[in-house]
This record gives sequence, C-alpha cells and structure tokens, in this order.
Amino acid sequence: MLHKVLYSYAGIATQILIQDPHFIILLDSGDGIIRDLLEENVVFPLTVPLYIFLSHGHYDHCGGLFSLLGFLRMLGQTSPVRIYYPAGSNEIKGLVNLFKSSYSDTIPFELKMCDLQPQTEIAITKEVRVVAYEMRHMGSTRSHGMLPEIPAFGYAIFKGSEKWLAYTGDTGINENLPILLEDASHAYIEATNLSAQHSEYHLNKEEAIELGRLTKNFTLVHTRK
Repeated sequence: MLHKVLYSYAGIATQILIQDPHFIILLDSGDGIIRDLLEENVVFPLTVPLYIFLSHGHYDHCGGLFSLLGFLRMLGQTSPVRIYYPAGSNEIKGLVNLFKSSYSDTIPFELKMCDLQPQTEIAITKEVRVVAYEMRHMGSTRSHGMLPEIPAFGYAIFKGSEKWLAYTGDTGINENLPILLEDASHAYIEATNLSAQHSEYHLNKEEAIELGRLTKNFTLVHTRK
C-alpha cells in the first residue's frame, strides 16, 4: 500500500490517498478531489472498490464528495463505493442522500454509506482493517465565534498487527489521541492552530510535534501557510 497527501490546507480542503492493487481508500474528500486524483494519475473509472472515510462534516473535509460521486457516475464506474463517517454527521448524510435521490435510476455502481460509532472496525481485506477513534472538534465562523462540538473521528489503518497509518482529522487535545497515534508506522497529524496558545478544537505545531513522538514517523497536515 502507498499513501500520500493529495492536498491539505485548513479551511480549503484535505484529502489523503491510500492505494493498493485491490482497493483505494480516501481519508476525507475536500474540494478539488477530482483534480487531485487525476494529477496523481489515478485511472478512471476505478476498477477496484473505493472506501471513503470522512473525519467530520465540515466543508473542507467533505465538500468534494458530491462532485466525486457525480464524476464516477458520468464515467460509468461499476466497482462499489463505501462512505464512512461519524454518526450524527448530518452534512455528510445529507450530501449522499441528495446524490442518491437525484440520480436514483442512473447510478451504475453500488453506493453504501455507514455512520460509525467509536471503535468501530471496518474490514477492507483479510489483512487490512480501519478503526475509528473519537476526536474532539468544534467549528467557528467570524460572525459566530466558536460553535458547539460536532462528531469527529480519527482513523487508524491496520495491516495485520501493524498500525500502518494513523490520521487525526481535525481535533483538539483529547484522551483518544495518544491511543490513536501510539506506535503508528506513519501518522498524519493536524496542526491548524497557528497560535502557541492552547485551542479547544485544533492542535498547534508544538502539540502536534509532541504527539508525533508517539509514532515512528509523522507528517503535519491541515496547516496554514
């Protein structure tokens, strides 16, 4: 399996690609996902199942989902698509239901969505599985300030007994972060908070680096330049 950040800029879009001869996994699907996949030379229509794991319902993490599904429909893809997200993510559920109701008679691939509970395990193959970990995240806007906490997950991809990859999604410090990251062969850790001050809903660079020490290797994502 290969993994790569296709794009990650806080407030714009984030998408991470995992490729295997037998499947493709996307961790989040923000705006520009079609462009990013094509630039990575992913061949469409896909001939293997696509698994999309969404960390939460904010637009910069799921905003490209509808267009991606539309692209697959236009190309006549027949391999299945599975979409997983934290239970209670109404934005994601609404996007998928809108797509299904809009094109109910002309979707050529099997499309399933599944809302997850913490610690849910999804078997991709006999060897590969994905585990959901509850994170802590809120949104904010300039007009309303900090908003209430929303459902948010990080994901760990296991290859056999190895915690092959961990992804935090957007999160503040919480008790599940060390559990998610510990001994991961590689981790993608958000570092959105530009301030040295602690935030309730995003990690700053120093916090992210400290957590990265729990892993064997890590990359900071969701940064703002």
